[in-house]
Formats: sequence, C-alpha cells, structure tokens
Amino acid sequence: MVNVAFELGNQVQEELEFSENIDSIQYDSLLIMGMGGSGVSGDVLSLLSNEVSSKKITVRKSYSIPKKIMEVKPLCLFISYSGNTEETLSGLNDAIKNNLDWAVISSGGKLIDLAIEHNKEYIKIPDGLQPRAAFGYLTQAVSKIVDIVEGTNFLNELRDVGNYLNGILNDEEDSEIFIEAKKIAKQINKKTCIIYGGTDLTELVASRWKTQINENAKSKAFVGSMPEVHHNEILSWDADVEGSKSNYVLILLRDNSENSQIAKRFDLTQKLLGEKVEIFNIEPKSQSTTLSKLMELVLLGDLFSISLADELNMIPEDIEGIENLKKLLED
Repeated sequence: MVNVAFELGNQVQEELEFSENIDSIQYDSLLIMGMGGSGVSGDVLSLLSNEVSSKKITVRKSYSIPKKIMEVKPLCLFISYSGNTEETLSGLNDAIKNNLDWAVISSGGKLIDLAIEHNKEYIKIPDGLQPRAAFGYLTQAVSKIVDIVEGTNFLNELRDVGNYLNGILNDEEDSEIFIEAKKIAKQINKKTCIIYGGTDLTELVASRWKTQINENAKSKAFVGSMPEVHHNEILSWDADVEGSKSNYVLILLRDNSENSQIAKRFDLTQKLLGEKVEIFNIEPKSQSTTLSKLMELVLLGDLFSISLADELNMIPEDIEGIENLKKLLED
C-alpha cells in the first residue's frame, strides 16, 4: 500500500479516459452518489465547486434519491471505483426510473456498462486498486467535471500539485513527510485518534484520515468539527482524565484560511486540554491553494495510517471484514 501512496502525485497527472461528449456536461444542481473511498471524491467536488460557484451540490452516501431532490431534476453523478457498489447502483436505478440525467465515474463494472448502454457520459479511471487507493485519479476526475461546468483550471493546477508531491516524496521512505508520518504513528500506536477540522477543507481531510485509519490500520478513529465541539465535546475530557491520557490522542488539522475565531478556538483547545490528552497540530507546508493543501494533507494521512498499520501489525490491504459483510448481504 505504501508504494501506492507514493504514486499520488503521478495519479493526478496520468491521463484518464473520457466519453466522447464529456465536455457537454452541464448542471445548475448536482447530486453526487458514492460510498467509501469513492464517495469522498464527491466531497472533493463539492469543496472545489463551492470555491467558484453558487450551484447546489448535494453529496449523498446511501441507496436512494429522496423525492425532494428528484423534484429539482439535478444531474446525477454516480461514483464507484469498482462500478459495482450496491448502494450506488441502487441510486442509479432511481435516476433511470425517474428520467433524471446522469453520468458516472468508475474504473469499469456495471456503471460503465450502463453508461454506454444508455448513451451517458463517463470518466473511466485505471483499475486494479482498492477504492481508497485511487484518490488521485478520482480527484482528477471530479476536477475535470468542475472545469467543464465552471470554466476553471483545476486540472492544470493538479498537474502542478503532482509535481509538488513528487518533489516532497523524492527520497520516498527517507522523505521528510514519510519520516513525520512514521513518527506520529509510533507516538500514537494503540491510542484512539480524535481528529478535529475547522474549515471545509480540514473537515474533509479529517474524514479521510479517519477512514484511512479504519481501513489501513484497522483502528478506531473519530472526527469532530470546530466550533461545534466547543458546544459539547469539550466537556467529554473531564470525566476520566487518566483514561483520556492513556487511550486517546487529539489531532488538530489546521488551515491558514481558518476564520480568526476558529484559529483562536484551536489555540484555546490546546491550552485547556493540553494536560488531559496528548495533542498533535498538523498543517500543510504548502499553504498556497486548496488543492495543494488538500493533497499534501491526504498524502500525510495515507502515509501515517499505513505506518500505524505497521505499528499495530495490521495489513493495510486486508479488507476481509468488508468482503465478508458484502457476502452476508447477498444471502
């Protein structure tokens, strides 16, 4: 898995396969459906779109399209790396039954087959990976969608970001970012991570870190959002201070575009909780653009979760529990 993480910069630069009329895609309202490592790319699309547009973007991670969304007649974008995700295909069936326009992003499977059958647009990405390991490809695909609709230049920006990532990974296992990831993993070890974000970007990254810790390291992790946690969760560290110190760490994901009050709240969190729980402050060295910050933090989180798997003697590629659950659902 670590070799795949090292390829993140190349993934955002590699050419993808597009349907013939992909540039015809337009929408005023967009519904994105996808799950897990595929579904997070919908959050990326929403993040990028919100920077440049007031268009309504809805990201849904479930089986069906609610009636109130159908009434808006959105373009539906179905994202599944395998092309065979049960929930995503169920949503696609809803779109077909209700005559909604739709497009897909996938490496193949039923999604691509159905897109070709129904003469719908698609973006096809390389296969052979686990969905969460295709983050670069999926980010490139959704950036293409935003560029088409909004006339932006996110794809070209991603090329520059890819060069930046390859630069900081030049020494691979001896690179500064991997050394930092291994250091954090060694300090955290068996403790449970609580991860706070304070902007749309860092909340997205917090969710990505959580799921990577879950899947790669087979360890528990939870997320919170600033300032909401100051209205409730801030009190949760009081009941068992020794237990908190022994069993938890708090990771604060920072962003130079934070609201000044959010920044103040993070600083106060460290001051108030510093004696109750070990705290890590994480921020990207690149503070230039949303995509550069996003991809650097994702890379660090991927390397950290893989390093944590090593500390816990877990195999990142092992998803037997998920596969067994899928088999039980088929019965």
